[in-house]
Amino acid sequence: MSTDAVVPLRGAIANLNWFDAQRKHYETPDQIARRHGLPDDAGMRAFCQGAASLPDRHTLEFVRRVPGTPEEAWASIAQPEKAAQWLFGVQWELEEGGEFRFRNADAGVAAHGRIAKLEPERLVELSADGGSTRIEVADASGNARARRDVPNYNGPLTEIRITDRVADTAGVPEQLQETTAEQIAQPGGVGTHCVGVVAAWHRAASLLQKLLFEARGLYWPSELGVGLRIEVLVAAYSKLVPAHHRG
Repeated sequence: MSTDAVVPLRGAIANLNWFDAQRKHYETPDQIARRHGLPDDAGMRAFCQGAASLPDRHTLEFVRRVPGTPEEAWASIAQPEKAAQWLFGVQWELEEGGEFRFRNADAGVAAHGRIAKLEPERLVELSADGGSTRIEVADASGNARARRDVPNYNGPLTEIRITDRVADTAGVPEQLQETTAEQIAQPGGVGTHCVGVVAAWHRAASLLQKLLFEARGLYWPSELGVGLRIEVLVAAYSKLVPAHHRG
């Protein structure tokens, strides 16, 4: 496959290949990053390792490996005061059929809906505007990749997977009509994620990871901080998401 045909957002390696494909003999990594409105070289590589994957046209997915047991990770979802710290200031009674509200929802993120499915300590699925968001927790202590993601730590590990699916007929959300082109864009057309929404869920997933590292008293690598900077995430995804849909 030629470098021109590299399709980002199908995994970390594809993302890194895309970044490397931009290199010119006269440019440094930082110059490339500035040219594309992206973080520096280290920041871009950290971003790629946690970037969204798009398993199909309507779906995006984030995976975060964290220290601690699934029960500990679940507490950051089930306990309202903890969930509100990373999940758009969520308010909910965590029970099937219950309502949820994102008090701090970013533009384009569905601000309220219902809890469609709940399996305590394993998953919660939210339903809103014809789409859904699924948050899953699983033991990852035997996962070699998880060990690499949480270095210098020998305790239990957990994998958290956040899957967001928009309705097949979803257009540009009303609250994005007057915002920037990067946020408005649905690079894959109707029924695909707006760039700003991809960035918002990336930030939420990274914030949860950071909170769980801190709960265990572990150092969260500073280069991963790129995952909390919404303007940088929008800049990165405004390059990567269109390339994915063109691929």
